[in-house]
Amino acid sequence: MLTSGAVATARDRVPKPESVIGWVPCADYKLATYEQIADYYRKLDKASDRMKLVEIGKTSEGRPQLMAIVSAEKNLKDKELERYRQTSVRLSQGDGLSESEAKALAKSGKAIAWVDFGIHSTEVAGHQTAPQFAYDLVTSETPEARAIRENVITLLVPNVNPDGGTKVAEWYRKNLGGPYQDANYPELYQKYAGHDNNRDWYMFNLQETQNVGRQLFHEWIPQVMHNVHQTAVFPARISIPPYEDPLNPNIHPQVVRGVNLVGDAMGQRLEREDKGGALARQSYDIWWNGGARTAPYYHNQIGILTETAHASATPRVYDPATFPKTFADGTSTSEPSVFYPSPWKGGEWHLSQSCDYIKTASWAMLRVASDDREALLTGVAKMARDGARNGAGTTYVIPADQADFPTATKLVDKLRWNNIQVEKAVSAFRVGERTYPAGSYLVREGQPYRAAVLDLLNPQRYPDRRLYPGGPLEPPYDITGYTLSFQMGVTVDKLDEPVRARTVRVDWPTVPKGVVAGAPRYAYALDPRVNDSATAVNALLAAGDKVSRSTGEVTTRTGKLPAGTFLVTRGTGTDKRVTDLATRLGLSIAAVDAKPAKVTALAAPRIGLYDGFNNYDEGWTRLILEQFGFGFEKLTNAAVRAGDLRARFDTIVLPDATYNSMRNGRAAGSLPPEYTGGMTDAGVANLRKFVEAGGTLVTLNRAAQLPIAAFDVPVRDVTDGVPETEYNIPGSVLNLDVDGDDPVGAGFGRDTSAFVADGPAFEVAEGAKGVTVAATWPKTNLLKSGFLLGQDVIGGKAAVVTAEVGDGQVVMIGFKPQHRAQSHGTYRLLFNAMYLGGQG
Repeated sequence: MLTSGAVATARDRVPKPESVIGWVPCADYKLATYEQIADYYRKLDKASDRMKLVEIGKTSEGRPQLMAIVSAEKNLKDKELERYRQTSVRLSQGDGLSESEAKALAKSGKAIAWVDFGIHSTEVAGHQTAPQFAYDLVTSETPEARAIRENVITLLVPNVNPDGGTKVAEWYRKNLGGPYQDANYPELYQKYAGHDNNRDWYMFNLQETQNVGRQLFHEWIPQVMHNVHQTAVFPARISIPPYEDPLNPNIHPQVVRGVNLVGDAMGQRLEREDKGGALARQSYDIWWNGGARTAPYYHNQIGILTETAHASATPRVYDPATFPKTFADGTSTSEPSVFYPSPWKGGEWHLSQSCDYIKTASWAMLRVASDDREALLTGVAKMARDGARNGAGTTYVIPADQADFPTATKLVDKLRWNNIQVEKAVSAFRVGERTYPAGSYLVREGQPYRAAVLDLLNPQRYPDRRLYPGGPLEPPYDITGYTLSFQMGVTVDKLDEPVRARTVRVDWPTVPKGVVAGAPRYAYALDPRVNDSATAVNALLAAGDKVSRSTGEVTTRTGKLPAGTFLVTRGTGTDKRVTDLATRLGLSIAAVDAKPAKVTALAAPRIGLYDGFNNYDEGWTRLILEQFGFGFEKLTNAAVRAGDLRARFDTIVLPDATYNSMRNGRAAGSLPPEYTGGMTDAGVANLRKFVEAGGTLVTLNRAAQLPIAAFDVPVRDVTDGVPETEYNIPGSVLNLDVDGDDPVGAGFGRDTSAFVADGPAFEVAEGAKGVTVAATWPKTNLLKSGFLLGQDVIGGKAAVVTAEVGDGQVVMIGFKPQHRAQSHGTYRLLFNAMYLGGQG
């Protein structure tokens, strides 16, 4: 044991944050970049045996993403640290452990706790707190701190989004002292998702999500985690658990009790430190999967989100006379109540105060982890056993003989990112009257993370919640239906019985075996039902191959393919390119020996993707276009205003945005002039000229408002003006009827699933010419997963409409077919619509 003199000497060797960064963290008018914070973490790691710094991956823009491991010196010795890590993993996946075995492991283990900062880069207090919090945890010699280091291994991620942390800091510095000092960063601070980066935690599309998810759900599997945010429900100073109802029934009760326990500890500690204004049971619920603090629930982890106030380095005085009288549920903002016992009275507020609240909340969580170490560790083993027992009678099979099996394999990849156990059949097996081919995947519901299996492969049934019986709808906090198999368009058979089959455990799935059915006399045929056929087609077009699409059914040597089949005629090098693509993408490519009756030549469309600044739907769309090999250019407001669009583009895509936001943009004076103003009426007129001259305009979700308002198309949005009391889809999966003979619906069967969030629905004027409908909302049985109010409003109405305008066309898709790069099942609607611009 170190003497007091030795402790002092060791502490003196540890640099304080201000000695590296240049100021005390969270000072007014100061924001450190990620590089400065990372530099401090490296120096702290070098100076102290209580911290071990590791790189967990690269960000979307190539920065190294760091994670610090903080504990007592003896715990961080390599063999000991690895033993504690393995103990955590073994207990979390301990469905095969007896109760006595779990208790013995827990007794010798350490609690694993997680604190992350900076997921939302404009919420600056988190990542600015990271240096001081690490210093305090490493150097503090209070009995509490020593106990935490003894009993807990704390994982600190100084910034979940390092790229954005630097961009926001540099933006603030650049504008400090000027008229735009407190203007928010005007573009997407995460390369693809911007502020929407906290919606990727069951999908793992983003590099940063993968980096963190690997640690959270595979490498360490902490028992408790704190996800730091900074948008408290005003005028509260911090929002903490307990959270609101409803509760997702798939989550284990232990998790919920744990969330409440940690939330109460946070509230108690804040009060003891005279940090008033802590608010619970407002706004945030425990329903939706996919956020950084919610996804852990489905892995038997206690996930905590706090939201502190005042996301700025600029101090401000808040006048209580301007506060709202009540919160959303009617609770007073000025009088004490059970979940707001010390209302904040207003006054001056600084960034340092927000940082102090974050530190207090995090210390409270670590104290719980330390005090309840054994109970937390044995608890996760019990939840694993419960999952294995309660789901033992159910198996999910992902058949290998479905049309788009490559996308089914991508679903398996997402399940594995969630550390869901998956098996692959090595030979055919029979269940009842159905024979499943070798290569089919099996997911047994009885496994440690049964909650994740239930939640991703079954429909959600969100309750109809009213503020009072017969009263107005109580709006959900977030989306209500998100079943991943539905969104991805993958067939998953749920069998209420254990299934016997020869299988192997899947680590990470590989693409299916690609097959090319011989050299054709006429052309290779690529199945339009397969998403990655578009990837192959784009590569072949880029290589100079000749591609066409059928307008009717195609006969191949191995069977028939539907309308919209891609046909690739043989040229120099085509055979090798086709074989290579089949192998890389897992495609089955057929041979066609006779030219079909009707084909249409296809060229690579010159695509313009509209970017009105900081539209996350544009970012997600950009990610998908890159993944599937579509060439495109960003189309700014200035370019739309400049006109001559037809000379540059064949297809223009308008991501989800309202007509007013596209036309008007941001208000003059709110940001530097290059970021303000929209496309203006002149730009809207230029878009119309583009279409009239033969271009294809594709609108996603609310962007349909633009052609409806400005192009005189004989189509109206039946939801326009309908109040929320009659029409409300807060984010759900609906059934959708599709016309596979329509060019936009090519490759679909008669029905599919679509993710919808209050999108438009279309009614075509009676007798209108030049308008076709590719997809329609069914009149009955519309809801598939989530919540729906307004079936009578949109049932039977068109969901996807193509309208001729001059020599061109407008394709209006009344939802986001590429929603957050999750809804693979409707990607083809977007792909088909974009290809129209390249068809001759």
